[in-house]
Amino acid sequence: MRLKSLFMPLIGLAIALGATAASAASLDEIIARKKVMIGVDLSVPPFGITNAEMQPDGLDVDVAKLLAKDLGVQLELVPVTGQSRIPSLQTGKVDFVVASFGIYTERALSVAFSNPYGGHKSVIIAPKGTEIKSLADLKGKKVGVPRGTAHEKVLSAANIPGMELIRFDDDSTTLNALVAGQVDAIGTVNYIGAQLQERYPDKFEEKTTYLQSFYGVGLRRGDPDLLHWLNTVLFVHKQSGEFGQIYEKWMKTPMPELPSF
Repeated sequence: MRLKSLFMPLIGLAIALGATAASAASLDEIIARKKVMIGVDLSVPPFGITNAEMQPDGLDVDVAKLLAKDLGVQLELVPVTGQSRIPSLQTGKVDFVVASFGIYTERALSVAFSNPYGGHKSVIIAPKGTEIKSLADLKGKKVGVPRGTAHEKVLSAANIPGMELIRFDDDSTTLNALVAGQVDAIGTVNYIGAQLQERYPDKFEEKTTYLQSFYGVGLRRGDPDLLHWLNTVLFVHKQSGEFGQIYEKWMKTPMPELPSF
């Protein structure tokens, strides 16, 4: 009985490890399964939304559809959140994550990333008559940012003399504050700035860029063949212009030059 009790934890560990290994599907296994499970976040427009027909839509959904088409398999979209993207990969709930998954060093400790399929800039938006060529020109100005974002972090750390950083609950209230004249400028991402410029084409413009970010497809570590396949199809769609078309459709702005690694 004592020997049995000693071996039981080892048996449980072996079963757990076997289950984890089995859940990490390879390229051949995904094709044989005839289905790919891709995590998307439908709460982050324009990357993921539920459209008027109550169907998943958005930039990331279009990219996920392309990947499934290239694999020649059925697509199963699996809802994820910003917090569940990495656990969903690690537990085998999804094969890929296509969910505005920013490529950062700390995340690369847990998951692998493909080359980027898109990116965005953090920019200062202000009325056309306002002279702002760099962050230093925000001196003495009221600048609106969404609370808890990279915009707040970067602009706060810039220590610009006389700049008053005004925090709002979300992007929408930040944009409205600029339109209402409550702030002189805002920090936002270029695609949200493009939406504002589309609404008010003669009133606001992009002034300067202070941060650039890129996002890629996330997958589990340890499968170089799957990663190579991803990078190959991403390269093909980038060169064909398909990614550029998808990007402009949703972001209302040209896709930036994408690096590779």
